[in-house]
Parts: sequence; C-alpha cells; structure tokens
Amino acid sequence: MRKMLCILLLLLALAAPALAQTQVDEVRTQIGENYVAYPQLTGMADEAVQKKINDDIVLSSGVTNHLVTLATLGDSPWGLKVDYRVALLEDGVFSAVINAQGKMPDGHEGQAYSALTYDLTTGERLSLDKLFEDVDAAVAWMEAAAEESLGQELSGYMEYSDLTPLPREAFTLDADGITFWYPSDQLRLMSGYSGACQFFYSELAGFFLTGEDELPAQICAVQAPLSRQEARKAIEDAVAAGKLPHVPVALGDRMTDVVDRYRLLRTPDEFPGGRYYVLEEPVFREVLVISDAIQTGYGASVVEGVQMRRGDLCGLQIGQAVREDWRAILGDPDETMIFTDSMAYDYGLPVGESDVYHFGEHELRLHTDADGVLRAVQLGK
Repeated sequence: MRKMLCILLLLLALAAPALAQTQVDEVRTQIGENYVAYPQLTGMADEAVQKKINDDIVLSSGVTNHLVTLATLGDSPWGLKVDYRVALLEDGVFSAVINAQGKMPDGHEGQAYSALTYDLTTGERLSLDKLFEDVDAAVAWMEAAAEESLGQELSGYMEYSDLTPLPREAFTLDADGITFWYPSDQLRLMSGYSGACQFFYSELAGFFLTGEDELPAQICAVQAPLSRQEARKAIEDAVAAGKLPHVPVALGDRMTDVVDRYRLLRTPDEFPGGRYYVLEEPVFREVLVISDAIQTGYGASVVEGVQMRRGDLCGLQIGQAVREDWRAILGDPDETMIFTDSMAYDYGLPVGESDVYHFGEHELRLHTDADGVLRAVQLGK
C-alpha cells in the first residue's frame, strides 16, 4: 500500500500546478577562469514562494560575499570557483549545496559548503523534526555510525577532524538519502575539502515519522517492502547492468575518471588480485570501489567491482538480513565461498561465507559473518 502511495504521490506531484513547471536555472558571473554560479528556481505557480526561496539561497549561501570577492580578485593566485549541485524532488522538496573553492570572504584560501533544503509549498527551510520522530535519538545514532565508519578512515594528522556534533542545520535530501555537510573548521579532509556524511534512507527506517502524510512517506524514504518477485527482478536487472542501487559508478568506468570526480580519501588498500578505493564523496561512506592490481598502469585501470558495507540491496538490509532472506528471493547460490581467518584478513571482511550468483556477465556476492548476517554486498565482473 505504501509503495502504491509513493507512485500515486509522484504522479500527483507531476500534475500539480505549483510544481509541474518548476525548474532550476543557473545564475553565473564569470571573470576569466573564475566564476560564481548558483541555482535559482523558475516556473513555480506561487511566485511569492519562489522569490522567498531564491532570495534565501543568495542570502544563506554566502553568494553575495563570493561575488564581492570575485570582483576584487585582481591577480590573486588562489582564484575562486563557486558551483553547486541540486535535487528537485517532485514531492515538493528542493535541496542545494553550494561549493566554494579558492579565496574565501575572510581573505584566506579554502573550501566551504553551504547546504540548503526547502519545502516548496511554503518556501521554508526544512528541519530534522519534519523527518524524525525523535530527532535527538536519530542524531545520536547517526553520530555513532559516523564515528565508527569514518573515524577509522581519518588521519590522525588532520587539524580539523571532529565528526561530532553532526551539523543538524546543514543537510540535503535526494532520492537515496540524507547528507550532512560539515563546516571546514570542524571537519576538513586531507584534500582540503570540508567533510560530509551521508546516510541511505534504509539505514534510518526506524527513526522516521511514519504517518502517510508525513514527509518521509511523501519523499518515499519509507516504503513497503518489495515482493520476492519484484526484488529478484530488481536485483537481476541491476547486476546485469553492472550497477548497484544508490551507487553512482558502474563496472567498466575508468578509474582515473572516478578518482578525479570523487577524490581519494586515502591510499587504496590492496587485496589479492586488486585494490579497494575509499573515496571522499559522502555517498561512498563504507562503499568501496574495486580495481585490478594496476599491474599495467593506473591509466588503463577500470572499475572491476563495487562493495557495499552499509545500506541495502532491494530491501536486503546490510547488518540485518540473513542468508535465508536472500535465498528465498534468489534461490540457491551458484557457489558458496568459505572465508577462513586468513582469507577474511586478506579481503578485509569478517570470517564467514559468501553466496555467489551470476546474472548476465556479472557476479553478485552476498557475504555473511559467522552468524549468517549480511555484512557486505559485492558486484563484480
């Protein structure tokens, strides 16, 4: 019923006068190679709401200060580039994160994010109490998860490495989850970029407001489970296409392109026959990209696998699903691999077993710990 409601809400949103023609336009001021670009909404039926959001984007993102900096750069060696990414959800939510790099308004070189999320029906900024039943409990869980997953990846030499408190006011929503964007003086990565932390909606299912008229249901963050047939079809299609749901890379992508776009968080880990890449982009928290061992040179390397250690695969929740759950959907595996202590150490996985399935030319591995609980989902060639 909930899944059907999400479909109906999407269709209604597409037909709704207030949102049907809503678009995102770019405003750009460029001087030489330096520029300031930011989003503005157009086409909304309620022009007052549209103006309210557009004005707040300029005010709250610091665009005005960046424009002043751009106009006075002169011969500064740092330059300035301000761009953005957006998510316009048809249910009436608009998110934007502004990314500024170069000379900051305080005169120093740096990088900073400004994250903004709006209710398109009112023009108001969204707050976490529109998503969670108990905001403090949800934030406490997310902070603990961030410490456990990102804490071990951060260098002890970083000057700004505080994962807590989570920046409650600086978040964005998209089709896959929620991302929190840290200020640069709290969490700054080795690349110089400010840190961010993303959570898939499925990770937070127990914390969302549950009413059908609440925001989580409207944005389909809370959905009814797929039937076995639906889940199998979705898994088959994804694996055959060489992609895992929610992960923005595919098998065969050039590793040079992936690293240039998403940036390395640290030096890749080696395992027998390949390497695990840990990337900065927040969606890759506990999501590893796998390449070959780069014997022929980095420039020729491609994505040979993707391994998720959090999130879900079409309803199979990592950390919760057990072997019987996916065998009921996918049937008996083509092969089961036993991971002994030494093999688990080599591959960075818990001692346990991996069920292996083949769809098309690609392989799916579902790895369990010794108790049979799903701990990793891996796509490979």
